[in-house]
Amino acid sequence: MNLFFSITKHIKYILILVPFLYMINANGQGGHGPVFTLATPTLGQGELSFDAMVMTTKQNESAWMLRQNWHYGLTEDIQLNFSVPTTLKRIANPPQGRLGTMMGSYGDLEISGLFRVFKTYPAIGQRFESTLLLGTSVPTESKRGGITVGPSIHAATVTGYASRSFYAWAGTGYQHYFKKNNDQLGNIFYITGVVGYRPAFFQHDYPKPDWRIFLESVTEWVGNNTVDNIENKNTDLVRTLLGPSVLGLYGKWGLSAGILFPLDLTTTKTDELELFRSSFVLSYWF
Repeated sequence: MNLFFSITKHIKYILILVPFLYMINANGQGGHGPVFTLATPTLGQGELSFDAMVMTTKQNESAWMLRQNWHYGLTEDIQLNFSVPTTLKRIANPPQGRLGTMMGSYGDLEISGLFRVFKTYPAIGQRFESTLLLGTSVPTESKRGGITVGPSIHAATVTGYASRSFYAWAGTGYQHYFKKNNDQLGNIFYITGVVGYRPAFFQHDYPKPDWRIFLESVTEWVGNNTVDNIENKNTDLVRTLLGPSVLGLYGKWGLSAGILFPLDLTTTKTDELELFRSSFVLSYWF
């Protein structure tokens, strides 16, 4: 296992450099959407994109993480995803939410597939569709918050509407952690919702810039942790977060950023209150 962690650590730094070593023409800019929530867009067939993401969450202190996300359009309706974390600053009890629905939880390396199962076009420039997300992950550290971390599986579904001006998606997901060394992280159930707007003066093709704004919301139910085969009744929580994000596209590049603030939080551990969750993403389409 130590060998796996060592190899993973070196792969993470190699992956982040690859997109800047091989700059080739883009075929498109599919698969873009909000920062934190579930959405339906997928890449076109044969398209490849890369995201370099800096994330932070603030509790009694701040945790910082870098993620490298690869996306590949196997077909027009099937997208494969590979997400690799690099922890920049650890905290004693990192959050047990997913932080972003298209990637693993804090410290998890995740492989997933995005499958568009339904689509229809009510009018020109409009679409209504549903997508299924399935994935599996392995931890990149042996313990998280003092608990031995096992692998997990994740499933989510999302339905929404998109046009040249307006966007709206609603989805729900569930992540299950398997027991390891008699420890088990609490399972995560969540719902997300987002609305977006693209102003008329940004509805132009390259070389003009393309920007859109979103209002995103995430509600998470995290189950109790298990330590030495004993369920800890004081570790579950419910939290709802809401905040804005933006997405800008220019040529082969994309830039997005967002921040979420808690609206309601119930937990017995006040030192684990999440004050905000933010993310900054630089994307490149091959």
